[in-house]
Amino acid sequence: MSEEKKAAATRYHRKTLLEVADRLLTEHGYDGMNMNMLAKEANYSKATVYVYFSGKDEIVRLLSIDRLEILRREFAVIIKNDAELDEKLAAVRYALDEFASEDGVYFDFVCACGYASPLSDATESEIKLSELISGILSDLTALMPEPELKKRWYAYYGEYKTSKMFNSGD
Repeated sequence: MSEEKKAAATRYHRKTLLEVADRLLTEHGYDGMNMNMLAKEANYSKATVYVYFSGKDEIVRLLSIDRLEILRREFAVIIKNDAELDEKLAAVRYALDEFASEDGVYFDFVCACGYASPLSDATESEIKLSELISGILSDLTALMPEPELKKRWYAYYGEYKTSKMFNSGD
């Protein structure tokens, strides 16, 4: 099989498994979904699932990245909007609320893992998630300085739950 065909087959299988995992995570939550369930639902052996993914965290991380990329594009539109600051902040909060309620598994996962630490030991997906979170927070500092952003964020979403997103436990 040519390298191009192998790469296409890999993309197909990864996409199929991610679609099934997304459905299972939505239905059963993070703790309710496991790799055995994924393999069975996708009609793959468990060993085959592990050929494409290192584990459940990698799958959830990749699905979280997809959601955060969409959210970041929404934020870019909000930030560029000519609206007043309070309207922009309300729009950001609405988008975050929507993400937290509709994609709660991914919101909770992102809040729990935040930045990969240390990045030198991180996987490719951990680094990508870290960079994406950092980029989103950097984008939002166009609306207000980071200390004020943290203060508002913590007041609304809870410091304990979300402090890892700011790469701190302060």
